Amino acid sequence: MMPGATATLDSVCAQKDAVPPAVLGRSNVALGLILFGLIALYVPVLIEYGALLLWSEDDNHSGLLLALVLFGYWRDRRAFTWSSTQREQIAGAVAIFAALILYFVGRVTDSVQLQGVSLPIVMTSLALATGGTALARRWLLLAVLLIFIVPWFGPIADALLVPLRLALTHSAARLAAVLGFPVTTSGVFIYVGFVQLNVAGACVGLRAMVSMTAIGFLFLHFFPARSLGAGLLFVVLMPVIALAANFFRVFALILTAALFGVSGEAIVHDVAAYVEVGVVLTAFMVLGRALGPVEAQA
Repeated sequence: MMPGATATLDSVCAQKDAVPPAVLGRSNVALGLILFGLIALYVPVLIEYGALLLWSEDDNHSGLLLALVLFGYWRDRRAFTWSSTQREQIAGAVAIFAALILYFVGRVTDSVQLQGVSLPIVMTSLALATGGTALARRWLLLAVLLIFIVPWFGPIADALLVPLRLALTHSAARLAAVLGFPVTTSGVFIYVGFVQLNVAGACVGLRAMVSMTAIGFLFLHFFPARSLGAGLLFVVLMPVIALAANFFRVFALILTAALFGVSGEAIVHDVAAYVEVGVVLTAFMVLGRALGPVEAQA
């Protein structure tokens, strides 16, 4: 190790050792109180709405997104510091107060959207009030992704996706017909012989597309691209990967219904949903590695 690097490391260690135990203890108590407050505020929301919004087929990737975002915070926990200025502390406190008002109004009006949007504001404000602008900027993407764990896209937005659902349904059915299977379509309904399949919004819906794309942004956070162009390519390919996975899921359901009937399709339906998530996550990981920084040659 170079002498300059050794001196720098020694100075950093000396600064950490110079922190009085009493100050360190108060910092740990303050951090514990912050975590307790977050748990007290948002665990009831997860319990109340979790079965409906996070883990159900209607919004089948939000729970996974929440788990990955929390892992992102834990993975980058060493970046947390108590280094904010007085101005940053005041700005953070004001923003936290505003977020708590949103949370209160959401609880009173039973609006999961307001409660959900208060969480990223709280997380960003806490980062600003404790670690300053640098920490708030570093964790901004993680906070923004928390927005997508709640159903912002209701029936009106889902209706805008009908042409996409129709195109994907007809394409999958057309491919099966080319392969010799007796498949016809009518709207979002697929007829495989005497079996009728309904391609619901959960299969190729906007919520699944948005949550999987948000997970893709999280992978971009874990595996930063080597350049701006590589990052833009990753962003462009994310919805393409999610759509392709949905297409093959629908196609697999058609083939299963044709070969094994309704009972076989019912069994494969849930399995295909988990396989789809695994395929998309694997594709994101491979793409993130491919577009990531090139390792220095020895």
